Amino acid sequence: MILTNDDAFADKLGKLRNHGAEISEEQRHHGAKPYLLPDFNMLGYNYRMTDIQGAVGLVQIKKLMGFVEERDKWAKYYNEKLSEISWLTTPLIPENGRHSWQSYCVYVDPDTAPMKRNDIMMYLKDHGIAARPGTHAVHMLNYYQDKYGYKASDFPGAQACNDNTMSIPLHNRMSVEDFEYVVEKLKAL
Repeated sequence: MILTNDDAFADKLGKLRNHGAEISEEQRHHGAKPYLLPDFNMLGYNYRMTDIQGAVGLVQIKKLMGFVEERDKWAKYYNEKLSEISWLTTPLIPENGRHSWQSYCVYVDPDTAPMKRNDIMMYLKDHGIAARPGTHAVHMLNYYQDKYGYKASDFPGAQACNDNTMSIPLHNRMSVEDFEYVVEKLKAL
């Protein structure tokens, strides 16, 4: 979903989502001359939502704020409980905004942590906890390295996040015991 207040940009996006057609299927079928085919002046894509996707989306959107509120509650729990771990930095909760908590990403201090981030993820895996790297540093992806000649050290902050962040479980099907278990295993390190 893209929201914009720029009419020209919205028009371009509408064309891109409809194979690059100058007029939409709706305009063509309901227009005065439905037999006219649209011109294609740009390469576009088939990003039109299906009726089924729309129906599912309408139902899911009604649940969204409940999902966000529950995740926010557990993110605050993690922040409180994990703040006791000196080698782990928890995410900031914005004062003037709302976090959706699509993931809960922590920073593992490579100088003070009891083991490397990847070893911590393996430890968690061995205890039934799925953890993943927190983010990519875009400049370290092959495409950007090949195209622009970037080295990992060109953006040290991004490299540090690439190498030292970890996403731990935070989803709406977790129980109180699940959250307590994750905290327990991290504190046991």
